[in-house]
This record gives sequence, structure tokens and C-alpha cells, in this order.
Amino acid sequence: AALIAPGFIDWNQYKPEIAEAVSENTGRQLSIDGDISLRILPAPSLSVANVRLGNPKGAPGGASDDTFAKLESLQVHVALGPLLGGKIQVASVTLVKPEISLEVLPDGSGNWDFQATASGTDKPTTGGGDDGSGGIALQLDGARVVDGIVVFRDPGRGVAYRLDDIDLQIAASSLAGPFVVDGALSYGGER
Repeated sequence: AALIAPGFIDWNQYKPEIAEAVSENTGRQLSIDGDISLRILPAPSLSVANVRLGNPKGAPGGASDDTFAKLESLQVHVALGPLLGGKIQVASVTLVKPEISLEVLPDGSGNWDFQATASGTDKPTTGGGDDGSGGIALQLDGARVVDGIVVFRDPGRGVAYRLDDIDLQIAASSLAGPFVVDGALSYGGER
């Protein structure tokens, strides 16, 4: 029943709780406008569509855009065997049409600094490995970015860069690396 039941649960009803947890831990608003689905069989997988993460609230001067990142869909597949042994081995992660807007804010900080924007905490919001401190053992076998965009803006210096058509394949033995990255992108119309 534990393996089959998740496929029959409407995970969309948990969107407000997920958004609230993200907001409490990052100080940013999360919007999930698409569907969430979770399956255990034949292999554990999570799918989320139309996700948007806001820029920091209350940043001095604020960012020129209210969205830090958005994506059309996210698909995560986890290997079942290691999961039963207490380890998370992510077989694949696919980000479809992610758009990330990096910006230097008027106070000189970056909108990508999650540690400084997490409400009421000084702890980093990045995951850890199995380091003996009770962290989760996490392995990433592969990740794909399909048709991504990254924009960097520094209004104070009048600088703006845009990378388009980002297609990447990424692998890592842990969140701390080492990472293997292969892919292509376009800058200024050149692939």
C-alpha cells in the first residue's frame, strides 16, 4: 500500500504548505502554478510544472524583476534500491526551460545569496552530504537542463548579459562535487 498509494494522492493540495516551507527557509515566495505528481512504482519520481521563485523580500532598493527563477517543468527520478537502504541516489533530474535572473542589488548584494535572505536564520540553505553530522547521503547520477536562460544584470554599472538555449548534461558523485558538465549555449547570437 505504501508503494502504490502515492500515485492516488492529489499532491496539488499540498502546494500552500510547500510554498510556506520554502518561504520560511529562503525568505522568498514560491508559486507552483502547474501540477505536482509523485509515484513510487516502477521507480520513485516527482514531477512539478510551472514553478516560480521570487526575489528576496525587503532587499534595499529591490530587484528590477520580482522573479528570481522559473521553470516550465521539473522531473526527478530516484533509484529505488539505495532509497530502501537510506541513501538518496537521484538517477536523473530534468529542468525544462529554466530561466534564472541574477542581479546585483543597489546595496551591492546579489539576489542569488540565499543565506542572507533566509528569514531568521544564518545557516546555509544548501544541502549536505553524509559527513557524519546527520546530513543526508545524496548522489546525483545525472541532470539535464533543456532550453535554459540565464540573465545577469548589474544596473549600477549598466551591465547586462544573457545566455540562451542552454542545454546541459551534469553528473556529480555528491552535492559537493566533483561535477562533470557537458553542453552548449548561445551568447550574443553565437552558439
